[in-house]
Amino acid sequence: MKKILQITLAFFIVNQSIAQTYTQGAGTTSFNACSGTFYDSGGSGSNYGDNENNITTICGVAGQCVSIDITALDLRNNDVLTLHNGPSNLSPQIGGWTGTSGPQGVFTATSGCLTFWFSSNASQNRAGWAAAISCVPCPVGADYTMPTVGIQGEYVGSCLVANCGPSTFADNGDTYGNYSDGINNIYRTFCPSVAGNCMQVTFNEFNMFNNFDYLQVKNGPTQNSPVFTTPPSSATAYAGITGLHSNLTGSVPFSYTSTDASGCLTFRNNTSGVSNAAGWSAVLSCVPCAGGPNGTDNNDCVTQTPLCSGAAVPGNSTGPGIVAEGCTGSTCPAGGENHSSWYNITIASSGTFNATITPDVATDDYDFAIYGPNVTCNALGSPIRCTDAGATGTTGLTSTAGDNIESVTGDKFLQTMNVAATQTYIIVVDEWSPGAGGGYSLTFGGTATLDCTVLPIQLSEFTADFIPNENVVDLFWRTESERDNDHFDIERSTDGVNFEVINTLKGAGTTTYETQYITIDESPITGMNYYRLNQFDTDGNSKYSEVRTVNVLDDQYDMLSLFPNPTSGLTELIFNSYIKEQVILNVIGFDGRVIINTPLDVKPGGNRVDLDLSDYPKGVYFVTIQSRDKVYKTKLIKN
Repeated sequence: MKKILQITLAFFIVNQSIAQTYTQGAGTTSFNACSGTFYDSGGSGSNYGDNENNITTICGVAGQCVSIDITALDLRNNDVLTLHNGPSNLSPQIGGWTGTSGPQGVFTATSGCLTFWFSSNASQNRAGWAAAISCVPCPVGADYTMPTVGIQGEYVGSCLVANCGPSTFADNGDTYGNYSDGINNIYRTFCPSVAGNCMQVTFNEFNMFNNFDYLQVKNGPTQNSPVFTTPPSSATAYAGITGLHSNLTGSVPFSYTSTDASGCLTFRNNTSGVSNAAGWSAVLSCVPCAGGPNGTDNNDCVTQTPLCSGAAVPGNSTGPGIVAEGCTGSTCPAGGENHSSWYNITIASSGTFNATITPDVATDDYDFAIYGPNVTCNALGSPIRCTDAGATGTTGLTSTAGDNIESVTGDKFLQTMNVAATQTYIIVVDEWSPGAGGGYSLTFGGTATLDCTVLPIQLSEFTADFIPNENVVDLFWRTESERDNDHFDIERSTDGVNFEVINTLKGAGTTTYETQYITIDESPITGMNYYRLNQFDTDGNSKYSEVRTVNVLDDQYDMLSLFPNPTSGLTELIFNSYIKEQVILNVIGFDGRVIINTPLDVKPGGNRVDLDLSDYPKGVYFVTIQSRDKVYKTKLIKN
């Protein structure tokens, strides 16, 4: 098939004298083109080589997005070609092939570039591929642009965006215009919308007026987050990026990836009135990471903690969570969330309600908002109390304050609330930037009392784990004691707001002994799944647990299995892989303790790994493989 294509192309070259051919180089390479043919390393007439691991990025020119039509494909089984929509092999995959089963249709970049990632094993090879290159006009207008002014007099230019995209991000001149003069240090923050992921920005264009205008990339969710101080892998440039990118060592594309616990990136833009330039265009995406929000911290509304009395909070959340609830359309909170914790209260008797937030470190800046009465996370509305005050130290509700909403210039104190019995309220406490101490005390006052109905159980553990090879979610929880516990409803949601009951388990009634519960969701939804328990006592009263999130993957290593399983000690992990890569192998106990952690070189095809748990106690363990972009898990039982 490739030879036929070669003859056809030769005829085209002779008659048109404009077509050009490209071959995949060793390692990581890139080029710009809007015509011609792209071949594997063997070119039009030879096979590709053994043990290749090559990455080639093809970008369009002059506002054109590259388009690829793979017209010939002949790969040996287990030699793998993947196609990615973006400037690197970490960009979203839009195609993947092995053998001779050819792709269907034409693949077009949404941000200008497509990336070919090819790996072959050590035995035999084939003719490879041929791909026709063309270009189409790039979509006009980026998904997100940089604001020119802040909201409510603050530097924050717009509300936080939680989105794993991929999305496009450009200066305020958008894709084809110059940015504006006189932008005064405006910030914009992007955070991951998927638990266990971190934001990545990849610049495909960068051109700013030298020495006067700049863009900073900050590693975290606030304007006080640290600036990246090491260059990206492909360019010697600090993240106070300024000037023409052609003046840098290296070339676009180049990327920065958040390593902050929030998984967020914050951008700071400043321009002079001297001159301007084309600015930048970039792709925002998410990559799995060791940090990033885990979806279970108390930093989303759905994970709110019920309170009935004052509490000393031993720390604050790592970030804004994976749901951007902080911007509700009101003028406060103007900048949304940064490091947030959510709570709820229920009024037992009517009266006045005061609250005081006292930082452990007096120089920490805490803000808060109160929503209600009787609202839900998906319909918070505007807050009835909110402060964005830039001052540090104690904040809260007091009878001497005269305002309900205040901006960055406020004094941090708001008016006491009058509340009525049975009303519920949602409270968010947000730390602008974590200090050395990090914690705070939250105390309540006034004449009203709070509902302190205690759950008739002591819930010590609640976990949810996806088992890829079985395509199920294991749900486990443990109680230290129970009193009049009738049953548990297990509820699932796909948006963290609207839940449905998927199973019911009978409770142990009254006991002082530890009780363990386990159930399986046999039909999880591909993507993010939210789980919670609704515990009912014998009187009909009920209380919700915290929410657990599970990301159900739509692909996996084939045949991930253990044999024997159950085992008395020795077992073998067996799986197939389509690519060559290094992964991390973990064996984790049910208590979350990692007992085995080791790098593992995976080869294309079948893989076998011996595991020895002879020295560990009987019980349930999880075996995980952390690949380049996902975590795969299976369950092991030791007898």
